[in-house]
Amino acid sequence: MKVARLTSRKKIEFTESDIIEPRDGECLLKVKVVSICGTDVRREFDKDLPEDNYPLPIGTPCHEVVGEIYRSRSKLFNEGERVLAVPTADNGLQEYLTLNENRFVRLPDEGPLDEWVMCQHSGTVLYASKKWGDTTGKTIAVLGQGGIGISFSMIASMKGASKVIGIDLNQSRLDIASNLGTTHSINPENSDLIESISEITNGDMADIVIEATGRPEGLNSCVDIVKKHGTVICFGLTTEEFIPFSQNNFLSKNCTMISTLIAGTSTPLKEIKEMIELRKKGLIDPGKLKTHNMSWLNVQEAFDLYSSHSEGLVKIALKVS
Repeated sequence: MKVARLTSRKKIEFTESDIIEPRDGECLLKVKVVSICGTDVRREFDKDLPEDNYPLPIGTPCHEVVGEIYRSRSKLFNEGERVLAVPTADNGLQEYLTLNENRFVRLPDEGPLDEWVMCQHSGTVLYASKKWGDTTGKTIAVLGQGGIGISFSMIASMKGASKVIGIDLNQSRLDIASNLGTTHSINPENSDLIESISEITNGDMADIVIEATGRPEGLNSCVDIVKKHGTVICFGLTTEEFIPFSQNNFLSKNCTMISTLIAGTSTPLKEIKEMIELRKKGLIDPGKLKTHNMSWLNVQEAFDLYSSHSEGLVKIALKVS
């Protein structure tokens, strides 16, 4: 089968590999569509990893995958069923993928797979959103309006926030977010972030602020714009082990800072299943995050687009088969 992997910094190449036959309790997935996460770009594609790390394992980096069960040795899934898969090793860039049955979530028979794949992305955000408490009538500011940030904005709107403020340096993303949940937009290149938040909130600042950029300076910006006794949700993964942090500013706010990482839980698929159900009911549609469709044979181009912060790009769906 054909597989792709990162072979050096910013270079993805295809090679061939054997299909791994499923054992009891496993299924062989025929991969149909994959998508790229910003974390894959920042922490692996863009990063200058130690030379000994290359090439990365086959299929890496990619963890957003949907397809059909091709061969089943599971009592839970039948051959031909459509599923969302969460690889344990971020190795989704391959034509076939063998996983334990507990790494699959059943999908409806209807609807394009290139839209259903977005539920993985947004499901991780749904998990994080459960930590911010009641948002009815509150002001929520989301730093970063990529796929993760817009997902936060969509969920905040769905849960009754009175103001949802999208913050990003990419104006096209702010424009897209304004149609998907944000009530206000701020581009820090064009206006002062702290002054803008103060103006929107009549000096109160934001009740809840989400860090969804993964950039080292993001966390400090969140503390700058959260109100006293407010809440900061840390979601974005940085490329650095340690980042500069203004502790005095943090202490002066008496705010609560909450970390969140669904992959570190005992039930990493729970909220992804819930997001699929929410989409089925028409309450939220992560499929609208998709701005580009490409063949996975153009995976190098797709990663390059993400890396360059291309205008108009939020999420790319790559068709595998």
